[in-house]
Amino acid sequence: MDINNLYFQDLRFQMSYFSRFLTRLIYYSSYSVLAVAGITFLFSDIKQLFWAGILIALFFGDKIIHLGQAQKSFIGLTRHFPRLSRRKDHEIVLPENINVAHYFSSASFRILESAFDKTSAIGGNFYLQVLKFLVQLPEIKIGFLRMDIDVEKMEKQIDAVIAASSEAKKIKIGKLPHQTKLWCGGKKELLSQTELIARTTFIVAIANNNRFIEPVDLFSALGEINDSQTNKIFTLFEINPLDLERAMIFSRFKKSFWRNLPKNLGGFASHPKKIRHRVMNRAWTSKPTPTLDSFSVDFTDMAAAGEAGFLIGHKQEYERLVDILSRSMKPNALLIGEPGSGKEAIILALAHYIIKDDVPEALFDKRLISLQLGNLISGASTAEISNRLNKVIEEIIFSGNIILYIPDIHNLVKTSGDTINAADILMPVINNDSFPIIGATYPREFKQFIEPLSDFSGAFENIRIEEISEDDTVKILTYDSLILEKQHKITISFNAIKTSVELSHKYFRQKLLPSSAQDLLRESLSSAISRKDGLLQADDVIAVVERKINIPIQRAGKKETEKLLNLENIIHQSLIDQEQAVSNVSRALREYRSGLSRKGGPIASFLFVGPTGVGKTELSKILAKIQFGSENLMVRFDMSEYQTKESIMRFIGTPDGKISGSLTDAIMQKPFSLVLLDEFEKAYPDILNLFLQVFDDGRLTDSLGRTVDFSNTIIIATSNAHSNFIKDRIEAGDKIEKISEELKKKLTEYFKPELLNRFSQIMVFKNLSQEDIAAVAKLQLKSLAKDLEEQGIGFSCDEEAVGKIAELGYDPVFGARPLRGVISEKIRSVLAEKILRGEIVKGDSVKIGVKNKEIDFL
Repeated sequence: MDINNLYFQDLRFQMSYFSRFLTRLIYYSSYSVLAVAGITFLFSDIKQLFWAGILIALFFGDKIIHLGQAQKSFIGLTRHFPRLSRRKDHEIVLPENINVAHYFSSASFRILESAFDKTSAIGGNFYLQVLKFLVQLPEIKIGFLRMDIDVEKMEKQIDAVIAASSEAKKIKIGKLPHQTKLWCGGKKELLSQTELIARTTFIVAIANNNRFIEPVDLFSALGEINDSQTNKIFTLFEINPLDLERAMIFSRFKKSFWRNLPKNLGGFASHPKKIRHRVMNRAWTSKPTPTLDSFSVDFTDMAAAGEAGFLIGHKQEYERLVDILSRSMKPNALLIGEPGSGKEAIILALAHYIIKDDVPEALFDKRLISLQLGNLISGASTAEISNRLNKVIEEIIFSGNIILYIPDIHNLVKTSGDTINAADILMPVINNDSFPIIGATYPREFKQFIEPLSDFSGAFENIRIEEISEDDTVKILTYDSLILEKQHKITISFNAIKTSVELSHKYFRQKLLPSSAQDLLRESLSSAISRKDGLLQADDVIAVVERKINIPIQRAGKKETEKLLNLENIIHQSLIDQEQAVSNVSRALREYRSGLSRKGGPIASFLFVGPTGVGKTELSKILAKIQFGSENLMVRFDMSEYQTKESIMRFIGTPDGKISGSLTDAIMQKPFSLVLLDEFEKAYPDILNLFLQVFDDGRLTDSLGRTVDFSNTIIIATSNAHSNFIKDRIEAGDKIEKISEELKKKLTEYFKPELLNRFSQIMVFKNLSQEDIAAVAKLQLKSLAKDLEEQGIGFSCDEEAVGKIAELGYDPVFGARPLRGVISEKIRSVLAEKILRGEIVKGDSVKIGVKNKEIDFL
């Protein structure tokens, strides 16, 4: 960012301290004399003196009205600056050299002057002196309150650092020659530092769309200056420059605009005016558009009324839109983005800048009109739609000052089942470049309805609207909080805002930012209001999120800690053997809950390898219940159904959007779930390749370009590959760890090494012995006993019966899988019939044994 055209020059900084004091004394004395003279003149009988008193009164009235304001305002100057974030690598081109001293309010100038005097007198760090004077201001303290910073503690720390830096500087300068002392300890260095912070503050104030430089801008500028001592204070109190700037928004508006806050975010773009429908341009060359007006909304009217135009983020998309609309040929843009991505916010911002005359000449004095297709099409036949649209087009062309915005433009091609649609009527106008058109649609609708119409889609320049960043969302929610605080009489901490953004982006990906964060903040606010709390804090937001997702996200409490530390025992209450697998998954969950797991990717991804019926699916169900609270939050896919090239379309959807993806849709519906991929090795190779991105980044882009988030899932792939190898090695007496290492090498016959390396763990499941099957039988019978107990019926089963059930339920090929069927056939079905016939009623007890080598009821 080039700021070489900025300079800071004020005669008071060239004077000595005594000279400045004398100048101020003369200044205030002159005003006192003038005030006394004015009052005297007002009561004079001499007509000329009376009118002189009136002039003096008007002079003081003007001074009072503009009390504290700067000599010059940014209004009118800002159009020379591109609307770009000052943190991007863009160059600001100034029309001329500018003395930034003229843009300092009296309060911010006094801060600069006081810090200058103090540093001149005692030495030390100038920027720390500025910080010290700033933190004493009430409006700055408001910002610190939002950031949960102890102001008193900070002031003491600043004093300590100033004292240390002042002493160190005296020692350093004392060792230098006399001439060098004059330079290092004198004004030259101090003036250079003053100019740097003044120029930086000027850029901050411009970026914040202020009228002139206020103390909060000076404070934000300290975060931009790379001063080691100031950074030390910020680091100590965990102050991030970006957070600092956003927290100062509270200070700025609480001080100046609290009584006049807008009713919605759009109002922050400008001060509201009485709405007045503007038909004519200033050259009086345009014409009225009555038909268009009846089927549309005038966005420029809304912007003029201060109801729209506030835009944070989307700078590049906005500038690209302006460039497209400004050209003479093909001035048509199509905004493509998911609901809530900010398409309409960009359009409203354009209306705002049109009203401000802050647009290229081609867009100057235009009306930005939103065509309401629903009203245009509603209850009309094809002929009526055609007549209405032709009349609208005729009025737009005749008027000559309209930019037409068509939200949900895909509806143009769905207006009728007949041979012609509204898009056909519009095509000649589009091809002739008669007037600029902006369309908006969604990725799925674009693929399905617009892209196939090559002539229609080719007439537009596509602009993809992506989700805004977390940083931009924090800024939006800060402004949003100003309105919410006024409405609900509650204070919202800055940490609550940040937490809302972070957690909504992590856990509620069904909606885009900022909508998801705004919803979470409002829900947390409602919860705090219902408890009659006067302050919304980060913990309140976390509590709401935990209730919504049924997953603990704070640091593990005592009860959960005990559960995590005894996870193996808990799992073994429902799963027999497989010690290594149980140990590995338990370790992975402990790492995740303690915050030590790998960032990015899913919570964990496992490959379970082993024969059928040994507990792979059962362990998956147990994990789903432990981590997500229910077995129902397990999404299961039989990968043997996805063995062909065509099946990838069923998995992630077709490009035209006609077929949705089974995987992507499932995760969008259940973002907190365990994903079980049965018989993973049978999937088509291209489907296996999709999981390279999923395991790495925790994301998958579907065929419509949507990003599906897997970061809140556990992914388990199961495979029967090399089951005989596992069985043979176990029977040979090899340890499971050794078998695992050998198996990983052999699995490259089925999976690419890069895919295997992306799993958190590859776990070997061994065959179950007859004793293991008997233990599994006991677990399933225990579950049956629990079901009967709920009906008031006792149940027991002797060891001989358990052994018989295990014998019947064991299969060398299918492991323990037949066991559930045996229990159902031999016990559950018989019990059900007896209960229905009334042979077993509440209060009875049932015992299962063996009679004549068969399972029987004793």
